[in-house]
Amino acid sequence: MNYFNKKYLKDKYIFLFLGAAIIAVGTFGFRDRLYQSEQNENEIFDFEELMPLQCERGEWIIFPDMKEISDYEKFIGKEKITYDEKQGVFLGKDGKTIYGTDERYSLFFFIDRDIEVDGYKLSNGEIYARRVRCVGAEANRDVLQTRRKLMEYVDTHINDLALEKTRNGDWQVHAFYFVNDTDLYVQYETESSFMEEAPYDSHLWLIRVGGWSGDIPVIETIAYIQEDVTDFEKNIVKKGQDIYKDVQNMTIYEFDDGLGQWVLQ
Repeated sequence: MNYFNKKYLKDKYIFLFLGAAIIAVGTFGFRDRLYQSEQNENEIFDFEELMPLQCERGEWIIFPDMKEISDYEKFIGKEKITYDEKQGVFLGKDGKTIYGTDERYSLFFFIDRDIEVDGYKLSNGEIYARRVRCVGAEANRDVLQTRRKLMEYVDTHINDLALEKTRNGDWQVHAFYFVNDTDLYVQYETESSFMEEAPYDSHLWLIRVGGWSGDIPVIETIAYIQEDVTDFEKNIVKKGQDIYKDVQNMTIYEFDDGLGQWVLQ
């Protein structure tokens, strides 16, 4: 597993999507187009910034309603969508049904999540998402509370928990990748790596939480992995076995300085 892939892919498609949204603005003169594109970009950015918290709360995330289409029927159902790069579309778990929403917005945030979709089934079989909400583990209040407690503990104590000492400075946790309720990757780096400065020193610690002893998690090391500095597509397993290296749909959390907490990605 390359633990950067999903995050990079997400950033890539958000960037391309925003670019397309700007290009698609109507032709009402350069100044008006520029003003409108900035409005659209800011609106989309603000909308997507709220998605993680809305997802965690199990709230409906509401997209603009469908316009100028009369041949449809109401649709509501649970789904897990993927993205088909070749076709450039979002597909349901059957691998055939196409999901979409207002052209200014994207469903990329919902990839590999258990979701409920409320919208319309069009005459061509495609589903237009009017509202989407998370119904998986990330929207379970008890699960989220336990995860936050674990993330805060590991983040606070990473320099004591880390399997190696840094050569310079302290370790800083960059992200948590939850495979399930008990197993997760902790990605931690030196301060220079965290600030994207050389030399890089990034590690993955695959752990299993066997329970709690009071406020202290009982942690078992499954694997200890270092990024290959010569090829970021490869990892070096220094201890144990990377049993989840081919898993793609992990739940990722990164720290949000503004909110002061670990936030769903």
